[in-house]
Amino acid sequence: MANNKYQIVEFTPNANQVGMSHSFFAQAVVDNVITNKELARKIEARGISRAAEIKSILEEAANIILEEVAENNRVQLEAADGVLVSIYPTATGSISDAYVQAHQDAYPGKTVATADMLTADMVKWSLAARVGSKLSKQFSINKNAQRVDYSAAQTPADPEAGSDDNGGEGGNGNLEG
Repeated sequence: MANNKYQIVEFTPNANQVGMSHSFFAQAVVDNVITNKELARKIEARGISRAAEIKSILEEAANIILEEVAENNRVQLEAADGVLVSIYPTATGSISDAYVQAHQDAYPGKTVATADMLTADMVKWSLAARVGSKLSKQFSINKNAQRVDYSAAQTPADPEAGSDDNGGEGGNGNLEG
């Protein structure tokens, strides 16, 4: 059974956070970041090829994933029991009546937003990833939660990861798998 650590974090709202109340929440604690190099060594230890070759394959797979999402495709990485993770492009952007009314220099005499006012330069693109729900549920069942002291908890920073850990885009959503 997996041994996953969590810490308890206290939230105290400031004066600007009206409607929010004092609370405590659980936060996962990560011990290590496993890179392609470590993955390659672990795969080699199972008797599959050489670590250097495996690392090259993992790096090339990452490059291909980036190429595919740039072509507007979703890439699904699968395990024996279903979808492990799905990586895909997302777009956000909007225009409202209030925005149009506040920017009369750009929309003279207009008071209502229309679809043609939402132009490509107003759309923000990013990548998102969702974990397969079947494997996520399996993980949840097969883990052993261990509470650690908040002051002692260390989450390693990975400046190259480029993902958020707050459940937003790129967060911990679920996908059928």
